[in-house]
Amino acid sequence: MNNDEILQIVGPGNFPVAVGGHDSDGSDLDCQIFNILVFDGGDINDQIIPNNSTTVKISHENLSETHSEHLLTLSNLEIIRDDEWQLKMLLTKIQEKKESLFSTSIKNALIDSQFALSKAKTAMQQDDPFVSCWIKCSALSLIDSILLQNQIIPKPTTSLSSMRNLKEKNIQFVDKIISETGIERATKSLLTRMLKSSIGFSDMVEQNNNSIIIEKRANYLIRNSLLSDCYLFLNYQNRKNFNKIKNSLNKNSDKIHVLKTAFDLTSTTSEFSKSIRSMSDITNSLLTSKH
Repeated sequence: MNNDEILQIVGPGNFPVAVGGHDSDGSDLDCQIFNILVFDGGDINDQIIPNNSTTVKISHENLSETHSEHLLTLSNLEIIRDDEWQLKMLLTKIQEKKESLFSTSIKNALIDSQFALSKAKTAMQQDDPFVSCWIKCSALSLIDSILLQNQIIPKPTTSLSSMRNLKEKNIQFVDKIISETGIERATKSLLTRMLKSSIGFSDMVEQNNNSIIIEKRANYLIRNSLLSDCYLFLNYQNRKNFNKIKNSLNKNSDKIHVLKTAFDLTSTTSEFSKSIRSMSDITNSLLTSKH
């Protein structure tokens, strides 16, 4: 897809336009997914547009974005239109502040892990069916923190391969954190069930056809025999959508049935306690070393 085609899809206007960002990576070209970012300041959900064999994702961004993790994901953009150099100036600022953005993002990821573990403990006491979901979220936040500590921007399709590379460098806690995700269970039959439920959960929560992209990326990983990578990718997708309903779980109890398969929730109460203790220890150790 060339620049003229991209601008035709976006439509008229003088706001900056770019491609890339977010969880975009090399596999998207093979999946024929095009990630377009429109810096129009619009508070609009992502738009997913099927276009023959390709899929276009349009995200609406703000040039005054301040969230550190989000700013880091913008560092790989290819600018398509930027008449007043506003986006160029933003990307320059991101490069100048990259060290502090990584530092803040590491701390935020560890706080997210602590928050999820606290929620998991409370959920256990209340016999809440979402306890496993909080534990999964905590494990993913720990993965994010480890990657960020090593100046790697977490991306759902490549986070596991990045963690494997860190394992070869004997980075602390990598094995323990990966084991908490449950990826050793990944088989084609399980992933097929997880993908079906992940698509359903996305359609329930996002309601914007993002399930098309989830399916394309998951099938790409399965075709390339990256089963564990696909398992973690689906966990990331479900965490993103779980976070959208986390403040209203009492109104979304019906969704636990979908999440049980989508998140591959298999742990027992005794395993809950063990996982919470293990991840609490890791989170506290990482927070201590951060300070």
